[in-house]
Amino acid sequence: MSGFFQIILIYAVVGLVIGAFSAFIAGEKNRDTFYWFLLGFLFNIISLLALMAVPPLKESIRKPKSQTLPQSKRVGNYKAENVMRLLLFVLGIMLIILIGYFNFS
Repeated sequence: MSGFFQIILIYAVVGLVIGAFSAFIAGEKNRDTFYWFLLGFLFNIISLLALMAVPPLKESIRKPKSQTLPQSKRVGNYKAENVMRLLLFVLGIMLIILIGYFNFS
């Protein structure tokens, strides 16, 4: 494995971990988990520190009462739609990493 690919792989793994942690904290603060995952993946510690600095949103500010989902369409504190987008994004990144691994080795 080349040194460049190892750096990319380490960055991707760290990005996934910090992105997942950012998404968890964003969910606890009633913020959009998908976009905070992306920010955590791309900017790592900087976005995590920014997320810790922002105050939590009140539920009424985040979404009007008419748009709240029933409990059956939620996964814990997260909308099932956001969880699926997050999983598809992670699987896409893993696929890109695997393709890069087989092309460079």
